[in-house]
Amino acid sequence: MVTTSGLRVGIVGAGTIAELHVAAARQLASQVKVVAVCDVRADAAEKLAAEAGARVYTDHLAMFAAGGLDAVVITVPHALHAPITLDAAAAGLHVLLEKPIATRHEDGVRMIEACRAAGVTFAVGHVLRFVPTLRAAAGYLASGAVGEVMVASERRTADYTDASRPRWFLDPEMAGGGIVLNVGTHSIDKLQMLVGSPVTHVTGHVAARPGVAVETEAVALLRHADGTRATLSVTGTGLPFTDETEIVCAEGAVRISRGEGVWSFRGGVATQIAAPESGEMNRAFAAQLADFARACEEGAVPLVTPEYALGVLGTALALYESGRTGGVVAVEGRAVKEEM
Repeated sequence: MVTTSGLRVGIVGAGTIAELHVAAARQLASQVKVVAVCDVRADAAEKLAAEAGARVYTDHLAMFAAGGLDAVVITVPHALHAPITLDAAAAGLHVLLEKPIATRHEDGVRMIEACRAAGVTFAVGHVLRFVPTLRAAAGYLASGAVGEVMVASERRTADYTDASRPRWFLDPEMAGGGIVLNVGTHSIDKLQMLVGSPVTHVTGHVAARPGVAVETEAVALLRHADGTRATLSVTGTGLPFTDETEIVCAEGAVRISRGEGVWSFRGGVATQIAAPESGEMNRAFAAQLADFARACEEGAVPLVTPEYALGVLGTALALYESGRTGGVVAVEGRAVKEEM
């Protein structure tokens, strides 16, 4: 039960993303308070707890058992998402979990069932749903201003093996995969948000740079439920940073990029729909946490449900399977005969 002083949150995992959650809580001081931080690295837990004025733990079970929590934010390596979420549900705690929901479909199902049985709110942090420019783009496309969506493309590049990344990102057992599961799930979510339809089938290919145990490159052709086809490219070797989506519609097109914002192109005229905003990711994390707090307090459904997140995971897993088999794969993981 949420107290009158706001949602009392414990954070499990004290890395870079956890810092964004703590900053978000500061923006929502009347609604959310971080009261405990846990990390197996005591120094990391102590540093983040000092910023939040919170208690320190190195064992999440000890933190749960100590009481004084309404909810937990889980920001740990992917393979630990399932066991810690199950422990939180058993402790009666609401859960905001970083994406991806899990590394295996069956684990995601278990997590959803456990939280439902415990009567706790379960939200998954597909934070792009809260980014102001992306919300503006989705609203513009949904308005029909440039007609129905026909095709789409999504391209992201980064240095996936950058030394600043946590080493578990490159561990297939702990990460569950590479750039597809970590970066590609953002891209899948973004395409579904902008196209306005879920992905149902995937044809894909993955590759890894020499000496790296997880994939660093991936390309795919996605089929959405409404018939739209989209291309997806996530690459982690050599290219400068890019984050750009293009949605081609019956009467024009929309381009969304991290550096230029949202532009509409229609009849030879370019119009800026939304300018890039400084600090918009900080605002997105705050909006996500506010939505989670509202859902916990009201017993309502969060904007990003675990069922939706399971579909995003399913698309990523279908891409992996297609890369192995060379065929078209349904998001549920079932290979199909029809052509893309």
